[in-house]
Amino acid sequence: MTQNWKDIWNRRAQGSEEASLESLIKLDGFDTGAGRMEADDWRKYAALIAEKLCIRDGTTVFEVGCGAGAFLYALRERHSLSVGGIDYSASLIAAASRIIIDGDFRVAEAKEFQTRPQYDHVIANSVFHYFDLEYAAEVLGRMMKKARIAVAVMDIPDLCTKDKSEELRREYLSPHEYEVKYAGLEHTYYARDWFKAQAEVHGHECQVFDGCLPGYAQNRFRFGCIIRISGDFGGGPERTPE
Repeated sequence: MTQNWKDIWNRRAQGSEEASLESLIKLDGFDTGAGRMEADDWRKYAALIAEKLCIRDGTTVFEVGCGAGAFLYALRERHSLSVGGIDYSASLIAAASRIIIDGDFRVAEAKEFQTRPQYDHVIANSVFHYFDLEYAAEVLGRMMKKARIAVAVMDIPDLCTKDKSEELRREYLSPHEYEVKYAGLEHTYYARDWFKAQAEVHGHECQVFDGCLPGYAQNRFRFGCIIRISGDFGGGPERTPE
């Protein structure tokens, strides 16, 4: 992650003390422009990912770049889960810890989190565009080591649609607002085969799927992937992180 992005997320205010999905979505930056999301659509999104991963009660889930915990919060509205996560922003980790009081949340760089204890699923939502490819490969490798069952990376900018995606971002802001907001803040776009190649290096299979976040303006320019670590996407018996 570039220093410019780090500075922005470190300054992110904790905001409301209210324990609601709406407040967490706002804290996690899905409240303006082409990234604005409504809570009902976010819940549908979490349900779709949970279905893809076969998440059920007793599953353990760890999120890299968890922010204030909006995605984990939505998962826990539907299932009894043990969760944890890391984020560079101390203020966002404080918010996640305050609202998901039994979660294990820590301030850490995305490429430096501990690979033990393992969790069933290790996920990252809407954070890989902050990494360059070398950094992303390190993060993904650690995610694969930490996961028992599967790794899921979502909301990945698609290299094939980069120009259209950038054009859409500009449509939501005046030229001046765009230059001020995104000066020195480039997004990284990925070829879909990049994730497959990374998975193969570690001896795993990768399934790529189209963006599936309802009501999200950037959805058609994004994709996700699931990397199978074990032979089963099921949640397994109830257990807590070691």
